[in-house]
Amino acid sequence: MGTQYDQAHQSMIKYLREYRFQITLFLFVLVPIIAIDTSTRAPRDYRFYDRWVVSFTGPIQSSLQWLLDRSVSAFQNYVYLWNTRKENLLLIETNRRLLNEIGQLRETRQENFRLRTLLDFREKLELKAIVARVVAKDASTEFRAIRLNRGESAGVTKDMAVVTAEGVVGRVIRTTADTADVVTIVDTLSAIDAIDERSRARGIVEGMSEDLCQLRFALRTDDIAPGDMLISSGLGGIFPKGVPVGTVAKVARKPYGITQDVEVRPAVDFSKLEEVLVIVQQESR
Repeated sequence: MGTQYDQAHQSMIKYLREYRFQITLFLFVLVPIIAIDTSTRAPRDYRFYDRWVVSFTGPIQSSLQWLLDRSVSAFQNYVYLWNTRKENLLLIETNRRLLNEIGQLRETRQENFRLRTLLDFREKLELKAIVARVVAKDASTEFRAIRLNRGESAGVTKDMAVVTAEGVVGRVIRTTADTADVVTIVDTLSAIDAIDERSRARGIVEGMSEDLCQLRFALRTDDIAPGDMLISSGLGGIFPKGVPVGTVAKVARKPYGITQDVEVRPAVDFSKLEEVLVIVQQESR
């Protein structure tokens, strides 16, 4: 009896192995048909095998539906995030371009304002002058000069005065065809005859340090006080009369001697100097 059972069991296994593909295909076709047939009925019409099919296929359907929903959601989010990323990159690039344009427009507006101020200053003093741009500054601590982008081809020659609407910058010391080097009033080689605008006291403004000058040869009895404006006297034929040179910063009267020590702060801020006027000819009123 046991032997016959074993033989039948082995035969069944052999049969299942031999026809496993057909059996699997049959189940894959049969189960959906039964499931569809079951789903078209109301719960009260379920037969016994319908309930078995529902209990077997329900979790599978729920799992497949959950997996499908998550897959669709993930794909939609990926596409949405990809489009959002591209839009953000486009917006960042557009914002960068607009900021650059705003910066250029702001710089152009400031430059136009400075040039308009220079032209008004030139018309006010009736000067024939050339507008030039500062293209370089001397880094030496002993020689304080600047270089302009106008030279002999534009009519600039040695010893021409250089000014701005704020005041005196310096004078041209050498030129090339397209550039001109200017020694500024803060250089020790610079000397400008100046007048105290208030008291009319006179002296020579010479360079002393990077941001200070000194008024030399001012008599000890001259009325000079901190805050007084010094202007060019017009003597020497280089600088026109009446251009601001600097403001008196400190006065030290000695108890002896005939002169006094006067420190002067230049009217021009050389750290922010960009455009200047090179005076070609002074016209009389």
